Formats: sequence, C-alpha cells, structure tokens
Amino acid sequence: TLEGFFQSNKQEAVADGKSYSKWGGFIEGFAEFDPLFFNIAPREALSMDPQERLFIEACWEAMEDAGYTREQLAVRHNSRVGVFAGITKTGFDLYGLDLWRKGAQIFPHTSFSSVANRISYLFNLQGPSMPVDTMCSSSLTAIHEACEHLYRGECELAMAGGVNLYLHPLSYVGLCANQMLSIDGQCKSFGKGGNGFVPGEGVGVVLLKPLSKAIADGDPIHALIRGTSINHGGKTNGYTVPNPTAQGELIRSALERAGVHARTISYIEAHGTGTELGDPIEVTGLTQAFRKDTAD
Repeated sequence: TLEGFFQSNKQEAVADGKSYSKWGGFIEGFAEFDPLFFNIAPREALSMDPQERLFIEACWEAMEDAGYTREQLAVRHNSRVGVFAGITKTGFDLYGLDLWRKGAQIFPHTSFSSVANRISYLFNLQGPSMPVDTMCSSSLTAIHEACEHLYRGECELAMAGGVNLYLHPLSYVGLCANQMLSIDGQCKSFGKGGNGFVPGEGVGVVLLKPLSKAIADGDPIHALIRGTSINHGGKTNGYTVPNPTAQGELIRSALERAGVHARTISYIEAHGTGTELGDPIEVTGLTQAFRKDTAD
C-alpha cells in the first residue's frame, strides 16, 4: 500500500490528490498461483499481472466444470475455440519503477492482449483471441462479441468473461479525483443518499457454444443466452453522463432480438452506481424499454 494515500475529508482528499475511500470488495489470495501447473516459469509469473493469472485459473475451472480437457477441445472442436477477455484496470505496472531502481529482476507489466492470448497459447486454441475494454461493461461486451463470433461460425466454442483487480492505490486516487467513489463505503444503488460506488474485484469465465451443439455433445447447460445488444450513448451533457434514450433503445433491441416480452423478466442486473445522476437515468431507460410491452 501507499502510505498516506487516504484522507477522510472528501474536499481535502480531492485537493491533495489523495483518496477519501478505503473500502472495497477484495479477492483474498489474489496473488496465489501455481505457475508450474500451467508450465509457466516462476520468474515469468512474478512479472505477470495477477489479473492475467486469475483469468488463466478461471478458464481452467470453466473447462473442468464443462467436462473438457485440452485434448478434447482439439479433437471435438478442431481447436477453433475463441477467447474474449473483459479487462479494464491497470496498476500492477506502476510497481515496476521502484523495483527496477532497487535492482530487482522483476518487471511488473500489464498487457490486456496477453490476458486473452495467453489462454489461446496455453490451451492451443486457434479461434479469435482478444481483450475487450469498454469500461464497466467489459465482461458483458466480451460475452456479446463471443456470441457474435459463434453466430458467424468464426469459432465453434468460446471462453468469455472478465477480470478486475485494484492493484495500486492510484486507482482509488483517480476515481476520487472524479468523485466517483462512496464516502462511507456503501453503494446505495437506486436508494436515497447515494454518493458513489464501492470498488469490487472479481473474475469469471463461461464456455459458450450454440445450443443445438451443446445438446448434441451432451454438455451441462447452465443457462441460455437468447440475445445480446450493445451501443454507445453518444454525446451527452458530460463524458461520464449516460443517455437514457440510448439505453432504452438498446434494451428494447435486446428484447426484440431475443423474442422476450418485458413482462416475463423477473431479474435485472443493473449498472446501479449509487449516484444521484446515473441511477435515475438508468431507471428511465429501463422504463422506456419496458413501457412498450406493459404498463405495470
């Protein structure tokens, strides 16, 4: 940790280039990794961003859950397996300069492309392999891209997901400079008194393939993706200000593409940053999209 990075007074913290937040949902043991299991040299593993190492482990676990081995992927899917990794955070590389000055033979680096490409290399997967950074929607966009590539026949199976770690205090300082973080460590999504979000870490990967092939192959099926859509809000009142009309049109597009009636939806995972600006806009977008199907 960076000594003295925290300042409890919000105004003073912003003025002094410090963080007024010290809370988060953190992954315990995030740096634990068995490099030899994945045939990676220990010295090389030390320089790899922990996000990359976590994503490797998550992909392996997804393969185990699906009942696949690397050999089966090569035989049953001709290695035409895509990898789509949502990742948006840097920070690990910021430790490099001090280590280099101290003479350490460790060179921390963050490479978004390596997060996806390392999986393709380790498992000998020859489908599309790409990172996706669309900020908060990175992992969802990675799944969308995976679905699109499957539709077009550019891969027979896809690993898709995301990883997010806050590895350096400057990530907090930067978010606080934009006054995005909660001042009390609580994210009050769609609630009274919302003053920002609380950073959270996580990693997750799913294996995707067309339903007919999954049934034919006897795969365990956890869920069905009926449709995905993406867009951008365009120019609004500010760079971080969402567009309720664009959000409504996007949700509507996804519903129509999937052939789903809004009234049948029982669960929504929202952005919900717990801010007075963003949350009402998100509700407005959802309302506009749902209103075409129901007045409830």
